[in-house]
Amino acid sequence: MEIVFATNQDAVAFYRNLPALFRQEAGVLLINDRLEVFPETIEAGRDFGKLFARFIIEKFEKKWLNEIIEKHYLFTDPEEKLAILAIVAAIFAGEKNDLPATETLPDRRQVIINALDESLLNQSTFTLESILRFRLTAYRDVLRRYIEVAIDEYKLEQEYQVFIDKLRRIIRSYKPLCEKIEVYDDHPFRIYDTHRRLIRNEQSVRSFYPLLKQWGIEAEPSIVLTLIALAPRQVIVYTDRPQHSMMKTLHQVFEERVCFVPIGFRGEQQNLS
Repeated sequence: MEIVFATNQDAVAFYRNLPALFRQEAGVLLINDRLEVFPETIEAGRDFGKLFARFIIEKFEKKWLNEIIEKHYLFTDPEEKLAILAIVAAIFAGEKNDLPATETLPDRRQVIINALDESLLNQSTFTLESILRFRLTAYRDVLRRYIEVAIDEYKLEQEYQVFIDKLRRIIRSYKPLCEKIEVYDDHPFRIYDTHRRLIRNEQSVRSFYPLLKQWGIEAEPSIVLTLIALAPRQVIVYTDRPQHSMMKTLHQVFEERVCFVPIGFRGEQQNLS
């Protein structure tokens, strides 16, 4: 099998990235801008395909992602492109599995490996350029699907940030109505006033929602909006899940006004008092 690269530098870079043991077993030869490979088994040929796929991904994938974002989806602002690329990278790394749309996304590495397997098994000589131009259509389509999901997530994040900013402005615009509110992370949340009395009367909270509409906020009742309505100077949240999305939202909205402590700490305080 012979692969012709566009430049001698590309051929050298690929050759050097091959594991030394594989180069030896497959009899890989570097001759100027071409590579000759002699895999003895189908399995060895497939291993070479995986290595070739890794080379293409590392060298070309980021460039193609940028081109798709800019030319197909018309995002040209550098910061927006970087934000979308960061989400794509998180999806690749399996850090966005909570997004329903990711469940239907194929493994883009396997897509490119499958495309290369067909070429490597059926052709004795080919160029890298021909592979990039004619064999990776399915792979590029998959990249577009990843980008679509990332763009949708980016837009949601932007909307969420606008929402958070509005809530922060509301908090800063009104004086605190009480010194401290304590929140116990339960189902549902339990809220206590400064004197550690359970707050049951939420009439003041319900009357707060018309004010939200004046700020352009249409939202369902939640612990965040309830706390904003109660307007404490300080919020103490007793929770064993400080990394939960709701806790992160509370931190983003109330900033330095909120602190999180373990649930057991509240019990210890009660025993001491």
